[in-house]
Amino acid sequence: MLKLKKLLNYKTYREITEEMLILKYDGQVIYEGYTDDLITSVTGDLELKLNHGRSNTSSVIARKYDEHIVWIPKISLDSDYIYKTIIFNSDQFKELWTSLKYDAEDDLGFIKSISADELKRMWMTGARGIERIDDMSGLIKSVIKNTIALSTNLEGQETILYDLIENRWVLKEGKIIEGKDNWECFVAYLDKGIFENWKVLKKDHEDNLYIHLGNGYCLPIKY
Repeated sequence: MLKLKKLLNYKTYREITEEMLILKYDGQVIYEGYTDDLITSVTGDLELKLNHGRSNTSSVIARKYDEHIVWIPKISLDSDYIYKTIIFNSDQFKELWTSLKYDAEDDLGFIKSISADELKRMWMTGARGIERIDDMSGLIKSVIKNTIALSTNLEGQETILYDLIENRWVLKEGKIIEGKDNWECFVAYLDKGIFENWKVLKKDHEDNLYIHLGNGYCLPIKY
């Protein structure tokens, strides 16, 4: 099986009682702080309290999809919440967990499988406006309101776009893959929030259409 493999790097320093951690994913800092402050399961889910090198925390929750660990946004979402699509393959998860002195096998058994709504939440979080989001309904309304224009090619797929935004997804068999940089990209332009544009869909050279989950990760769809 081909594994997703964006680089995951980490470094610890200082004494064990005050150990600090710098965690990078795909070349970007996603956590910098005390090692003991990164991971929690107090809410009943395995959670990373990421800070992206800043003072505020943007927590993500672990879910299984295929043989990978997908980190989904944790509702509620404040205006300063930062989300980056992060997916570990099983080897990366085990290596990081073991390095941080956790039991990887026990925690893998603790992680729930991802739902269709959670994949949809991943896809839409970066396209929301600046208001606080407390549930999926609020996220859908925010994304629709925040979308002010579409790229020419996305105008031709507008029905698909709003069907994906407004309706429930059915999680069918399919693999998350890493798209190619030269695939056709379909863009929605945004009014407010962290990003000015949202790479909504991608199409490969065989005209297969994909939901772009972010950070190059794609999920095949059929229409």
